[in-house]
Amino acid sequence: MQSFKRLAAPFALAAAISLPGGQAPACAFHTYLPERTVVDMLLETENVILARPDPENPFRFTAVAALEGTLEQAALPTLVDSTTRRKMSANPDDVVLFARDGGGYGPFVRLAYLDGPYREIVETIMERKEDWVMGDDLGRYQFFADLLSHSDPTIRALALRELDTAPYDLLRAVDLSVDAGAILRDLWQIYEAPYVPIRLLLLGLSDSDAARAEIRRGLETERLRPTGFRLGPLATALVELDGAEGIAELETLFLSEPDASAEAQELVVEALAIHAVSSTPEMRERIISALADFATLRPDRADAVARQFQIRYDFGMADALAELLESGTIRSAKVLIPVSTYVMMARQDQTMMTEFQ
Repeated sequence: MQSFKRLAAPFALAAAISLPGGQAPACAFHTYLPERTVVDMLLETENVILARPDPENPFRFTAVAALEGTLEQAALPTLVDSTTRRKMSANPDDVVLFARDGGGYGPFVRLAYLDGPYREIVETIMERKEDWVMGDDLGRYQFFADLLSHSDPTIRALALRELDTAPYDLLRAVDLSVDAGAILRDLWQIYEAPYVPIRLLLLGLSDSDAARAEIRRGLETERLRPTGFRLGPLATALVELDGAEGIAELETLFLSEPDASAEAQELVVEALAIHAVSSTPEMRERIISALADFATLRPDRADAVARQFQIRYDFGMADALAELLESGTIRSAKVLIPVSTYVMMARQDQTMMTEFQ
């Protein structure tokens, strides 16, 4: 494929246009769960308090210990609900975890109910806080990966929630012992719906035949009755399990399927873009080739390719998209602008790298 070609004058406008936030697709991997986790809050705050109902007024909390900050800083306006009051009355060692939002300036927010094992985990998090804040992301995610098989479902949920925030290359890097049978048992339980995406990604890392069968069933369901939030992790898991063969299946089921929706195709593009970042050179070349073919086949949807690679600052698709621009087959400004922007950014990056060398 040729190097970046000179673009026609109308495309120069795109170089000054950054990708609007409203155009970026919602992440396929985090549909239900909030962006900030309990651990995020603990790492961001300067005040972490453990509380119980006040003996003199059981409808109000009183601070009993400070994991960070002081007890004097703890103003806990939250009332003790009846369920918590009954539970804590029966379990005198249990506490409720509060942290001040906004670092050390916002209100205290209730984060979790802590029994003995959960409290030990929170105390360990606080011991490792400095390392994690300073960038030991692998250590952070390994800690929660080791909790996936914990006997307490609340702690397993905490582990899943934390791993759900991990960039995919870090999820692949942690030492995982994935019990595919346990994941499959809980996968489609209605009360476990928020954890479907991360469980699908973990199935992809399990190297299990049962996982392969479930992933393919899920993809066939998405092809016939798309729901959106499952397709991204299903496609990612398939490529993780079956490599080039999985890419070929995604091409057949979605990328070359005339009736596939734009949303479905972008979710598959997203999954391939995720793998392109951390794959072997051979797999990356296969992904680039598949997406170049897709953009040529569907120039009206080439913006999905530009968008997903630009989000990741990956300019591997620049040559293919530059050729597509010069072919004149992109007719819509909605597609033209993000594709042109991506190619221009890639050219600027190439120029900077050349000057740096």
